[in-house]
Amino acid sequence: MISEPELTGGPDEGGAEVISDADRRPGGGWSGAGRRPWVWGVGGVLLASAVWAGGLRVWTAQHGGPPDLHGYVLGDSPCAGSTLKPLTSALHAQYSTAVTPAAARLGPALDQIRCSLAVGAPDGSGGTNSFDVFVTIDLHKRTDPRAEFEDQTQIDGSDLTPVKSVRKVTGLGDEAVAQTLSRLSEELKVLHGGAVFTLTLTGYSTDFVSDDTLGALHGGPKHVSSDVGRFEPALVEAMRNVMKGQQSSGS
Repeated sequence: MISEPELTGGPDEGGAEVISDADRRPGGGWSGAGRRPWVWGVGGVLLASAVWAGGLRVWTAQHGGPPDLHGYVLGDSPCAGSTLKPLTSALHAQYSTAVTPAAARLGPALDQIRCSLAVGAPDGSGGTNSFDVFVTIDLHKRTDPRAEFEDQTQIDGSDLTPVKSVRKVTGLGDEAVAQTLSRLSEELKVLHGGAVFTLTLTGYSTDFVSDDTLGALHGGPKHVSSDVGRFEPALVEAMRNVMKGQQSSGS
């Protein structure tokens, strides 16, 4: 055990600190040169530590902390109810042919949900226009997905081929792009903090063929003649509903 040092003897015995006349101020006080240097040293260390700790907190918040999810929590299926109504109305859909139940996965670093909706509408010439709508949501809880989002722009995620065109969309999240994958498929992608939303529309048409004709044996889906890119405004409005539907009530 280390005991505290004892102060023994008087000024003449070397036990106490001796301050020379050179350290005295004319008024009887002590000059700065007489102060103990370790006082300044400890003060400097404490100040440097405080600055370093503050800088570390700022750096962590900007670079090392989890991304802001802006209150998004996976909830009801984004393909159910009236969430996609702005899009289905623009498509003049009269019936739904299939609704895929939402598949969801909750993980320690990533929450995901997937669903799809198939709708049909008369094309005005005896045939049927059919459309498939796909919705995906990824909530990144540990790492910022911005770099990945920007890297995958201009790429069709289904086959990794370059898209036909890319356009910036304002007013959605932190960053949003509309991508024409082909004449038949349009996609809207949105980044908002740690959340990534994707809404994809694909269209095709089936010509009406009578069951009692030979053509019925060879009938099959034919691509729509018009460009599905015209539905981009409806995709944007539907995306607003999708994003709103996944926010907690307290956000």
